[in-house]
This record gives sequence, C-alpha cells and structure tokens, in this order.
Amino acid sequence: MRSRSTLLDGRCTISRCLPLSLYRARTTRPLENHHGQTPVRKRLNSDMPASTVSSRHFYQNETLLDFVARSSRPVSLRQLAFFGMKLTNDKIIQSANFVRQELPTRMAHRIHDMQSLPYSIVRNNHISYVYELYYHSFNTIRRFPVIKTVDDNDRFCDVLRELLAHHTAVIPHLVMGVIECSDLIDSKRMDNFMESMLRSRISRRVFTEQHIALTDAFLKDPNFKPTEQVGQVFFQCSAADVVRQCDTLARSLTQSSHEGIPIPELVFEGDVNTKFACVASHLRYMVGEILRNTFEASAERYQAMGNPPAPVLVTIIDAPQHVTFRFSDRAGGIPPEIIPYLWSFVKGPRSMIRHHNFKQVPVLEAIVEELETFVAVARGQRKRISSLTSLTTRSPTLRLGMGLPMCKIYAEFWGGKIAVKSIEGFGCDVFLHISKLGNESRFVQMNNI
Repeated sequence: MRSRSTLLDGRCTISRCLPLSLYRARTTRPLENHHGQTPVRKRLNSDMPASTVSSRHFYQNETLLDFVARSSRPVSLRQLAFFGMKLTNDKIIQSANFVRQELPTRMAHRIHDMQSLPYSIVRNNHISYVYELYYHSFNTIRRFPVIKTVDDNDRFCDVLRELLAHHTAVIPHLVMGVIECSDLIDSKRMDNFMESMLRSRISRRVFTEQHIALTDAFLKDPNFKPTEQVGQVFFQCSAADVVRQCDTLARSLTQSSHEGIPIPELVFEGDVNTKFACVASHLRYMVGEILRNTFEASAERYQAMGNPPAPVLVTIIDAPQHVTFRFSDRAGGIPPEIIPYLWSFVKGPRSMIRHHNFKQVPVLEAIVEELETFVAVARGQRKRISSLTSLTTRSPTLRLGMGLPMCKIYAEFWGGKIAVKSIEGFGCDVFLHISKLGNESRFVQMNNI
C-alpha cells in the first residue's frame, strides 16, 4: 500500500493508487422531486469542497467505467442542419433521447480524464469543483427516464437549460486550476488536457443547444419551415456582415476602456458577398476576439506614440472548401516574449495576471453574446438572458489571455485553423480558415468526446 505522502506528490494517479478504504462512496439520501430526481439547483447551488473528491468519486465505479467503454455517436453540422428542416413530434423525441444517451457518454470520458491526472492536481479546489460539477451532471442525465412524449421532453429541456447555466462556471475554474498547477505537470500535457476538455464542451453544447432551439421552434409553430436558419445553424451566413457586427461590438468595448482614443476603421477587400453555412455564434466569437485584440493594441499604440491608427484591412476569400478571413493591422505586432505562449492556456509571462483577472469572472461561455451583455448593461439596457447568453458582465479591461487559444479550438473543431504572423514594431496578420458545410465539416464529426 502506498502512503498518503506518495499520493500527494503528483507521481501517481487516483484511479490506480488510492487505498481501498477511499474507494467506498459515502451514502447520502438526496432530496428528490416528483420525478424521482435530485433537483439540479439543490445539488449545484453551493461550492463543492475538494474533500469530497477522494471519498465519493475516485473509486472503481462500474457505472462510470461502463459509459467510458462506450463510443460516442458522431454527428456533423450537415446532420444538425438537415435534421431540423421538417420537425415532428417523433423527431423531437428522437433528438431528445439522442441527447439523453450521448451526454453521459461524453461526460464520462472527461471525468475519466480528470481521474487520470495526478492526485495533487485534482485536489486543487478549481479542478475539484469542475470534477464535482461534471459528476453531478453525468448522474442527472443518465438517470433521466426514457423520453416518450413531448411533455417528457419539455421537462428534459428544463434540466438541460439549468445544467447549461451551471456549466458557465467551468472555463474560469479550469483556467485558474491549470495555472495554479502549472508547476506540477508538464505544460504540454496540461494544455492537451485543456484542449480536450474544451473541444468536448463545444460538441456537447452544440447538440444540446441545437435540441433546445429545435424544441422551442417546434412548440412555437409545429408547421414552421426554416429557410435561413435551423436552430443554431445558419444556411446563408454573410461573412462581411458577421465582421461588421463584431466591429460594432469590439469598437464599443474598446471605447469604453479607452475613452477618446481613435479606433481604426475597417477596409474590406476580396469576396465580400460570401455567404456560407455555419454556427454563427462560434464565428462571431472568433472574429470578435480577433478584432478586440486588434483594437486594444491600436489604442495602446496610439497612447504610446500618438500616431493616428491605420485602417485594419479585412480580406475575405471564398475558396471551394474554405472561407478565409485575413485581418491585417499596423498596431505594432506582438511582444516577442508572448509569441511562444500565444496558444497556451497554462504558461506565459502574464499567467498570474490572467489568474487574478479570472477571479473576477465567475462564469464564462466563450461566446460573443456575453460581451454584448456587458455593452447593454453599460448602456443601461436590459439584456435578455438565454442559454446562448452568458450571465456574466465582465469588464472589457480584464485581460484573460485565452481569446486566441479558444479561437484555435473553435476553428479546428469545425475543420479549420487559425494562424498569426507578427512583425515586431509594425503589425499582425491573422488568418482564420473556416470549413464550408459539405466539405471537411461533412467528415469532421462532432465526436470529440
């Protein structure tokens, strides 16, 4: 038997090395509603202490291992789009049961990933919080009975909405946790862990929110036939319009933190009439983060040198398989000490500043809507909150340092990529390639379990 000190030194994993005494789960009698389920709010409303990790979950759990042994069922953007073209009661129920069966499988794989980390890392309060949150969600969904009626689905969607809201706390806790544990494990392994967690999170949220959107559309009008949008999928998303929308938002955010500072204008070139199918909220997030970085750098350069900002050149290329965006600015480029850590969630010269800032961001969805929420609140408007809008109203002055790493995950998730070319003292070119529906995205399935 290994000693407790051996377990805590970070060289051994929980699932292999915990003593048998810690495999025993504590038995509790949960509060149940009339469906025989523990209410989500009762379970998740309070912070879950790290001490429950060893005694409740890190044991040879046959139920969890059974789900880990299962493979996810792939689903593509094309399937999401065409499934919702004509909705019926049977299709809504079919979609609900797909989500009910698929979510526990994908969450079980992520729970197992956390179990494979060194014990000293999972005992971190932030990582432990995420683990507990995932385990509660895993149990909530797997215990939900088979959905047979539209009323069953309505109750199921209520559970999904509440779980989605609770999981907005995942990203801040994950980032703070991996920063705090950055000296306990190889940074490359920790970055791989983060990327795996976030890719899986995207895939789960896409088909979960797509199901909720289809349910809402069907309940509103059972005979509705979509022409431009099915759930979250837009068939004719205008590339230039997305950039303009993000320009307005990023400009407002930058002006709120740099009052009186001129913000560069955008100049378009290339295939400006390009339209393609995509999940528009993901595209808006990527473009919004790129423009926000550009405007912030331009404002800081103006404050330092006083030169009027040069326009940002936006080039749109409609290639046979991809749509490519290039953003060219003259904002001075990226400091050379930052470039090696540009895509890292863990390391970098500003990691402790990021950690401090994340303490002020209790929830984060990594979607552009949460920045719209800030702008609306700043203007005294009441912003409608939905499952696609974060509850946070974080200040634009908080530098989180994860915009580009998240853009990379979003782009690669949809079969694309992002690249940055920086010339110190001059500016940056950012290239964003997005796969078109029917090309790579037809084969790049959402099986990032």
